[in-house]
Amino acid sequence: MPGRTSQTAADGVLRSVVADALASALIVLAILLLVFGGTALARPKLTYAAGKVVGLSNLSTDEGCLPANLAGRVVKRAFGRDGLSLGSVIVEEKTGQRSFINVEDGYRNLDVATNGAVKHSLETMLSVGKSVSLRVLGCGAAARTLTLDAVRPL
Repeated sequence: MPGRTSQTAADGVLRSVVADALASALIVLAILLLVFGGTALARPKLTYAAGKVVGLSNLSTDEGCLPANLAGRVVKRAFGRDGLSLGSVIVEEKTGQRSFINVEDGYRNLDVATNGAVKHSLETMLSVGKSVSLRVLGCGAAARTLTLDAVRPL
C-alpha cells in the first residue's frame, strides 16, 4: 500500500501545480485585457475663451465611425436613467430635418473637475432653443446611429 499513497500524493501535487499555473494564467489574461482591451474612455478637450468654455471636442469613444458636421437648433434633450447626465439631444437643421444624437457619458470616469466642467458645458450648450454646430460620428448600418463628438455654440 505505500506505493498507492505516494501515487495519490503525487497526483495531489500535480493537481496543485496545474491549478496554480491556471490561476496565474487567468490573472495575466485579465491584466492584458485591462491594459489592451479595456473600455475606451473619452478624453474631452475643453476650449476656453475669457474663462468660459466655448467648445467641447473628443467626446466620443466610438472608433471606425464616419464623421459628419451638423448645425441647427436643439429642440429636445433627454437625460439618462440617473436623471443627471445628458443622454441624447434632437437637433433641427434649417431645412427642418431633425436628427437624434446620442451623448456618451464616458467622461464621468475622469477626475471630478473634468467631469463637472464637461457636464455643465454640455447642459449649457445643448439647452433647448440653443443654436449649435456639432461634429457627430455615424456608426452602425449606413452610419445611422449618431454620437456627439464635438459641440460649439453658434
